[in-house]
Amino acid sequence: MIRKSHTKNCIIVILSFVGLLLSACNNQTPSNSAPASAAIVEATVLDEDTATAIYADTVFMNGKILTVDQNFSIVESLAVNEDRIVAVGSNADVNGLIGDNTRVIDLGGNTAIPGLIDNHIHFIRMPQRWNLQARIDGINTRQAALDVIAEKAASMEPGEWIMVQGGWSEGQFADEAGGFTLQELDTAAPNNPVFLQILYTHAFANTLAIQAVGGDPSEGSRLGSPYIVAEPPYGLLNEQMPPVSAAQLEQNVLDVIAALNKSGLTSVYDVGRPPEGDISLLDSMSVNGPLNLRVWHTLKYQAYGVDDVPGTIELIENNTANSTDDYLGLLGIGEHVYLPMFDLPNVTEPYPDEVVDEFRQISQAAASGGYRINEHSMMDITITSILDAWEQVNEVTPLGPLRWSLEHVLTISEENIQRARDLGVTLAVHQVSMNMPPFLQPPMRKMQDSGIIWGLGTDASVVSAYQPFITLGWVTTGKSINGKTINEEPLTREEALIAHTRSNAFLLHKENDIGTLEVGKLADIVVLDKDYMTISTDEIFDIEPQLTMVGGRVVYDAATQTATQ
Repeated sequence: MIRKSHTKNCIIVILSFVGLLLSACNNQTPSNSAPASAAIVEATVLDEDTATAIYADTVFMNGKILTVDQNFSIVESLAVNEDRIVAVGSNADVNGLIGDNTRVIDLGGNTAIPGLIDNHIHFIRMPQRWNLQARIDGINTRQAALDVIAEKAASMEPGEWIMVQGGWSEGQFADEAGGFTLQELDTAAPNNPVFLQILYTHAFANTLAIQAVGGDPSEGSRLGSPYIVAEPPYGLLNEQMPPVSAAQLEQNVLDVIAALNKSGLTSVYDVGRPPEGDISLLDSMSVNGPLNLRVWHTLKYQAYGVDDVPGTIELIENNTANSTDDYLGLLGIGEHVYLPMFDLPNVTEPYPDEVVDEFRQISQAAASGGYRINEHSMMDITITSILDAWEQVNEVTPLGPLRWSLEHVLTISEENIQRARDLGVTLAVHQVSMNMPPFLQPPMRKMQDSGIIWGLGTDASVVSAYQPFITLGWVTTGKSINGKTINEEPLTREEALIAHTRSNAFLLHKENDIGTLEVGKLADIVVLDKDYMTISTDEIFDIEPQLTMVGGRVVYDAATQTATQ
């Protein structure tokens, strides 16, 4: 895919860097809308009077590049200098930017898109025992999942734990839904304890794992076959397993980033750091060299009740939201601003006025401090209470510039969509909804048609898969991984891609830097193995990135099967 350029004798003029940035900023309009059809556009016009003579570091040619700009323009070539895009257009338009040292990437007709952004992921805790994991995210047959576990067992020493810490559901297998039996797991890994967590509430295990946590596989008890049930189940494991060494944790972080790069992700937002969540390692890695993933996160806190409200407000006031760094920064608070307002699909009663007021106090502190809030809000009755509080906050501190978001929104009403839009509040929809029944599917068509800004994420890694093309497949087909239709009003592929790129950039206050492939933007680019625009929507689930670039650096290349660390 990559070839060295030939010599060019001509000097090409392009806009100065300041001009590029101004061009990018002036073209931004927050919108989820997509045109009826995409169009080929000409290259960016260059002003010779204000230009500086340079060649590009990297040029993509002969492709179908989906810029995801306001016109959803499609171009065949794109040039990168250092970490920014400096030109887009036809091969002829960009060809002159090729110099002796330019890396030319011949796309050969392949599709390229902006780097995908996950607006809701639990990235910071993902690396903890990543080296022990056999991920079955997105696998839609039971036997294939068991094969993954067996392959992992073959690579491990006898007695070493094998883990699947979420990312799957009992309903994802098209051939035979349901959890794994004791016999299946014993056969797949006869010499290793196996622990398969599902959501946060229970797990499946083989004989060796059940015995390790003090259970009897022959009994159908709390620790019996085939379940390990606990609150949460990983608490049982933590008592049995040695701590992860510092060296192993650092390697796990690199491996997780590499896995996300391979999936097409270039930016993530960790929406709810647990109290034990530590970013010191990420801080160190960011100082010593750019990360291969842009990571923004939330304030480390937890407000469990009314007694925690003053302390939470003090914590917010004593810290500063900082999202100016291109690779790592504190952006907001969430995902549960106030735990007494935590909601699940079984919530049917409104929250007491005093609880809503305590939530309002924390929200007001966050607004005054310039923090973003991303609030867990599945049910419409919860959303009503949240908006009641936020409308009061908005009277003191306008919320529009803060771009707060309601997260999950399984049953949001048209009335509350409009209330949120009027406040400048955004919506965030996540792959975990794929595990929900049809009556708990986010009303994405109504959201899209309302004009509210909304984005897509995963809620990985415990409750759902981290692969964004599974999310895009679900949104464009209305189907779950198992092939069953769960949403009768799917979105167009343009609408879906906008929600996973441009709109997410807006949600994260990063629309001037990422989310589209335009002049002046950071060069976060993903090359695909299939034509996203023309393949059947059923095939979107199976798209595999061939190359991922972050800030002008290739961080994954399928041709060499390597991810840069």
